[in-house]
Amino acid sequence: MDVVAYLPRQLLNHLRVVLGPEHALIATTGWADLQANVQQRVADVVVADPAADGTVRVEVLEQLRRQFPSLPVVVYTVLAPAALKAVVRLARCGIEHVVLHRFDDEPRRFLELLEGMPAHALGDRMLLELAEPLAMLPVTVGRAIDQLFRSPAEFRNAQDLATAAGMNARTLYRNLEPAGLYSPRLLVAAARLLRAYAYLLDPGRSIKDVALKTGYHSAWQLSEQLRELTGQTAEQVRRQMSGEALVSLLADQVRRGRRKR
Repeated sequence: MDVVAYLPRQLLNHLRVVLGPEHALIATTGWADLQANVQQRVADVVVADPAADGTVRVEVLEQLRRQFPSLPVVVYTVLAPAALKAVVRLARCGIEHVVLHRFDDEPRRFLELLEGMPAHALGDRMLLELAEPLAMLPVTVGRAIDQLFRSPAEFRNAQDLATAAGMNARTLYRNLEPAGLYSPRLLVAAARLLRAYAYLLDPGRSIKDVALKTGYHSAWQLSEQLRELTGQTAEQVRRQMSGEALVSLLADQVRRGRRKR
């Protein structure tokens, strides 16, 4: 999980403890830096204090919510009248997750909140769609595929999936085939496209931005892979396809991988 944060030092240090070495923390230095990192990086969640710079401000967080609705935002702040007024205002635009320092930020509880953010909703739906074949796989392979759909930015190709499963690519193929999943390449492509789709729904991102954030060399490459697996371009998918329809279509492609091969 990649967390972009703008917090005063005390809260930032505690968040670093909460995340531990398993998760990445990108600490920003101001509101403009926060916006730039959201635009340019692959982020799973934003954690910010409206009073991070000493003055309570909510406009930037409201703007982030409008431009990037797929990106969860958690307000982490201290119990103070001005901060609570900001929390009420932010709730009106859909930012409802609030953690109060010294009240709600016990590390285990805080981490559970962050890991439960809906950034991976489409990946979770795909895992449910593939639940039957996944149940037939060895535990290490199943865990690797779970990791793939929750953190697709960590996987570029079938070899990365094999490495996550602790085996070479040939062995991965042999483990997948009895479950009816014949192409690790299609699994990786499906995971990346689901994350790309979530970004495509953000009005503040161009198709080029989405392509770069999800590891494609160009908007054309992203659009071509979408066309290969869905029959539609990135712009058509963005305007016409629901998330449920995309999950169903990609799951079908993954299960039909043998015929494609």
